[in-house]
Amino acid sequence: MTHDIFLEVTNKIIEVLDQVNPDDYQPPFAGMAAQGLPLNPTTGKHYQGVNILALWFNQQALKFTANEWATFKQWQDKGANVRKGEKGSKVVFYKTLHIEEENAQGELENNKIPMLKVYTVFNACQVEGYETQEPAPAVDLVTRLELVDRFCTATKADIRHGEARAYYHRIHDYINMPETAAFVDTKHSQATENYYSTLLHELTHWSGAPHRLDRDKAKTSKERDKYAFEELVAELGSAFLSAQLGVTQSPREDHALYIKSWLQALKDDKKYVFSAAAQAARAAEYLNSLQPETIETGGSLEQAV
Repeated sequence: MTHDIFLEVTNKIIEVLDQVNPDDYQPPFAGMAAQGLPLNPTTGKHYQGVNILALWFNQQALKFTANEWATFKQWQDKGANVRKGEKGSKVVFYKTLHIEEENAQGELENNKIPMLKVYTVFNACQVEGYETQEPAPAVDLVTRLELVDRFCTATKADIRHGEARAYYHRIHDYINMPETAAFVDTKHSQATENYYSTLLHELTHWSGAPHRLDRDKAKTSKERDKYAFEELVAELGSAFLSAQLGVTQSPREDHALYIKSWLQALKDDKKYVFSAAAQAARAAEYLNSLQPETIETGGSLEQAV
């Protein structure tokens, strides 16, 4: 029965690959952008360019809840004070000065002079005497699926929740997932489906570790294609397990969207889907082998429980 599900999902994805546009793919969970663009409360302007990424990174790393940043003096001008011992974050200010100068022939020329300055800014969470508006708590749209939770727990994978991105850490052998409240409804699926399909995607990555299936040996003809190929394996593994465990009622279009985005890195060669499907089937079988008794269902969770 399981192999029938795998074949059905693979065939469905192949069927819709030509019909989907990878530009329509929507991330299943809210990222750093959901915190809002970094803002200078004294000028009312958002930071630009590389400063956005730098301040987002620091906001996440230091667990600041505010997206407002200003210099020491700017906070003072607003009647606030940076707390003693607080360390600032660097931002850069760049602009081009246009200066008219006379050349050797006595003609005026417009010369461009680049100007770069580095400033230290502090987050609103680092100051006293300033009231920042706390972001509204996220509404958790994910409904826990007991069957899938039991399946994942039985693998004994180290699954952690916290950071704003989902990944499998190969060196330290753990899976990180965003909190369930970070998952959102998208055009093709609900938050619950997005959470569990993402978790099963990372669990498929986990199965390929050297001391498990050692999937690193399943290399494509070109080393540079290996990462893209592994993403195909993980997404197909997620699709197989989602269908098996009743996370979704039918293969989802967003699996095809994700896969097509990686196929483009592999020059749209569909043979990679069949190769990846074989590896994904091995991964799903391995994860099933870790269960007290194999769970096989193509129906809904309510039917399976």
